[in-house]
Amino acid sequence: MVFSSAVFLFGFLPVLFVLYRLVPGIKAKNILLILFSLIFYAFGKLSYIPLLLGSVLVNWGAGRLLGAMKKHRKLVMIAAAVIDIGLLATFKYLNFFIENINAVFGVSIASVSLALPIGISFFTFTGLSYAIEVYRRPQNMSRSFLRVLLYISLFPNLLAGPILSYKVAAPQIDERYTNPELTARGIRRFVLGMAKKVLVADILGGMVDAIFSQNVLDARIAWLAAVAYAIQIYFDFSGYSDMALGLGNMFGFAFPENFNHPYIARSMTDFWKRWHISLTTWFRNYLYMPMVMSKPLQKLYKKWSAKYGRQRANKLSIIIPMTVVWLLTGLWHGASWTYVLWGAWQGLWCALEGVGIIKIDKLEKTVGGRIVGHIYTLLIVLLSEVLFRSGNLVQAGALYTAMFTGWKFTAAGTLLLQKQLSGLAVTCLTVGILGSAAALPWLRAHTGRFGESASYLACAALFVLCVMSMAGSGFAPFIYSRF
Repeated sequence: MVFSSAVFLFGFLPVLFVLYRLVPGIKAKNILLILFSLIFYAFGKLSYIPLLLGSVLVNWGAGRLLGAMKKHRKLVMIAAAVIDIGLLATFKYLNFFIENINAVFGVSIASVSLALPIGISFFTFTGLSYAIEVYRRPQNMSRSFLRVLLYISLFPNLLAGPILSYKVAAPQIDERYTNPELTARGIRRFVLGMAKKVLVADILGGMVDAIFSQNVLDARIAWLAAVAYAIQIYFDFSGYSDMALGLGNMFGFAFPENFNHPYIARSMTDFWKRWHISLTTWFRNYLYMPMVMSKPLQKLYKKWSAKYGRQRANKLSIIIPMTVVWLLTGLWHGASWTYVLWGAWQGLWCALEGVGIIKIDKLEKTVGGRIVGHIYTLLIVLLSEVLFRSGNLVQAGALYTAMFTGWKFTAAGTLLLQKQLSGLAVTCLTVGILGSAAALPWLRAHTGRFGESASYLACAALFVLCVMSMAGSGFAPFIYSRF
């Protein structure tokens, strides 16, 4: 089940919403949310419910041990992490490892037929964050299995985030309130997210699929594909996040923002402070900072400080953890070398900025420096999106070749371009560019109360358009739900 489906919009959500208002007391409401969250996940595949429950049980059990034990706590934490990552690796990466072992060593290990459980990367990271939080602060331990189950399985963010930290979610599980104003804002946010998905991302997705399926491209079409996919994935994923945050508001939760107009960033470091914020926060808090503060790296830092000076040693010391984090970030997105290289590409530019080879601060002080920063960031992002979207390195190579050498235009290419640039596609591209450039917050800031009232009328119209579009088109899952 996805948010932008008739079953969810006209069945699941209204039934849950009414029952939630009728059920008295926070405990009963929490149990109701658990029940409906499991039903929601079961629509993906009922047989994976035990997998989800088992993941929750492991992390809840680890939390109980970590909260009670004074010795050997690190061993318990390592065991929980091994089980969590092992579970993820088995379902998501086992065949990838087998394929590469076969290729490197010339053996013929048979692949394993395992379907990827939807949302496994998200609920695994959510569960692992709970165990880590209890390891760091034993007072965060919850004795209630149902409480931890609600935290990990809560349906708005179960399949594609945002990845909640337990310290943010825990107070809201125990105490939260709803009122008409918060509910109205939640519905508006939900509808806006659905419009991003259905009216922009899905329509551009048809164009992107058509272009990426072509064998012969020229520069015009290749750059159009890159721009269209950048808008598609942003509106698809930020649309999901908007819908999740809106649903949270409707049931009294306040989830952290997951996107902050990343395409207006002036550096790659700034971009990753704005894109998929919950994932970058997770890697920073639970992997990057522990690596930086680890004893081996601290010893290396002292050695480099004595040899090169503190300032240079500080820059050098971030290279190792940053490399590890970005390679794993790429691998987290999928079991393919395209994702690994995508992560390496992102990490390269963030590292160049981090060590000061690319001096963003000095650039911004020059005349036109901010514009140059925008152009530089968008170019890096567009090139990375081609790699992210490509099914393999050969396809990515063909797109890159066309982008930079395909300046000989053919009649077939012109015909394909005309076919893809329909009036609807151009409208979606225009809306996507304006939306990516933070036009909506600017509009709200300059329209005052009138804009606030008009926004609800606009959302009512958008909802009707979304339903009409859904009725006339096929099923289009969220891009990040497969991760």
